[in-house]
Amino acid sequence: MIAILNKKRLNVFFSSLLMLGDFAAIFLALFLSYEIRFHSNLFPTPLGAPSIENYFLPVLWIALLLVLVMNTYSLYRPDPTKKFIDHGFSIFKSVSVTMLFVLAGTFFYRERTYSRSLIFITWVNLIILITFSRYLLSVFYKKRILPKTRKRIIIIGKPESMDIIKSHERYFKRYGDIVGILATRKVLQDYPISAKHLGSIENFEEALDEAKPDEVILSDLEIPKKKVIAMILEAEKRMVSFKIVADLFDVLIQQFEIENIDGLNLIRIKESPLNHVYNRFLKRGVDFFGSLSGIIFFSPLLAIVALIVKIDSKGKVIFSQERVTEGGRIFKVYKFRTMRPDAEAKTGPVFTREDDERCTRIGKFLRCYNVDELPQLFNVLKGDMSLVGPRPERPYFVDQFKDGIPRYMSRHHIKAGMTGWAQVNGLRQGTPIEERIKYDLYYAENWSIWFDLKVILMSLFALKNAY
Repeated sequence: MIAILNKKRLNVFFSSLLMLGDFAAIFLALFLSYEIRFHSNLFPTPLGAPSIENYFLPVLWIALLLVLVMNTYSLYRPDPTKKFIDHGFSIFKSVSVTMLFVLAGTFFYRERTYSRSLIFITWVNLIILITFSRYLLSVFYKKRILPKTRKRIIIIGKPESMDIIKSHERYFKRYGDIVGILATRKVLQDYPISAKHLGSIENFEEALDEAKPDEVILSDLEIPKKKVIAMILEAEKRMVSFKIVADLFDVLIQQFEIENIDGLNLIRIKESPLNHVYNRFLKRGVDFFGSLSGIIFFSPLLAIVALIVKIDSKGKVIFSQERVTEGGRIFKVYKFRTMRPDAEAKTGPVFTREDDERCTRIGKFLRCYNVDELPQLFNVLKGDMSLVGPRPERPYFVDQFKDGIPRYMSRHHIKAGMTGWAQVNGLRQGTPIEERIKYDLYYAENWSIWFDLKVILMSLFALKNAY
């Protein structure tokens, strides 16, 4: 109990550091923005420079508001499992929401006129300074705090049920240390996780006293409910957290809603936010202007690549192929041709593979860096695709997967995308379709415009690309 309390105190201490760092960044952002706006000669000052003291009280209110908004995005809760890019995106959202409130407030507060250009400069400086402050503190956290607060974890289950734990080993390396395994079945095969065997669940209490864990994770869902409840109660006596692995297919995706019909409560799978007209309109607006901007920005590159493809090998520059999008509708997807024109003449539809000999010389390079996908900006502009969504599959493979993979067709409730949540998490060719479906459905059921922007940003840094 004392160890748990000390870990909590360290986490509270680090949360306090985060808050102090944010306050320092906020006041520094005001000072820098004031200097840039009024003393850098970059902006006209026909009325002269107002005293910086006029901004002290407003910036105090801004600081309090920003801290409250950042708290709603869980930015004061240490979470070693999250990537820094996730924190950075939450910072961007928090600052943007706060400054939108500030801008709105300037229209109603008339006692003193404030420079709106100063507000926009502060907006940018806040994002930069808070992100930089958070980065420095994250380095400090990993080196000084995390080693003292890493969780001690016991895994309960049978060998095959622990495969899902093994597949998320990166998570546990950031989060804690597996100090023991409790068996739920008498089995002969080895466990996929290397850790001390603490016996069976029949001596659960002794295992807790021996290993002194902070957390217990149950991976075997076939244990009787009474036994699970008894273990939860024993864990609670020792102030040990108890968690249960819920495979996404066992619970048909993790998001549920309760629908009440005249007093009758019905549980249903959560609807995608994109079922609502407003969200669809918003997403289409981002797709239209985003794809149009992308076509204009990349037009020189598109022209150069088209010329190289034409010179490199015989055949059409743009390759089109039938794919499936929202509602099962078939459309023609556009790509730069990366294979020989007769690539599937003998084999029929097949997936590409590593070192595929059907690729042209330039084709391997284009596929490696996803440059061959750029013509799909025209698909997005037409409305066949979205910038972000499940990657479109060929009708031939859709017919194969829809009967053998649970909920496969549910990914077609939204438009296919140029990039997707599965792809930015490294799930591309060679990874199980079942795993990609989990990420596709998670995206569909948790969509937001911020989620799209996050995926687009992560796509710029995705290292595992097509082959």
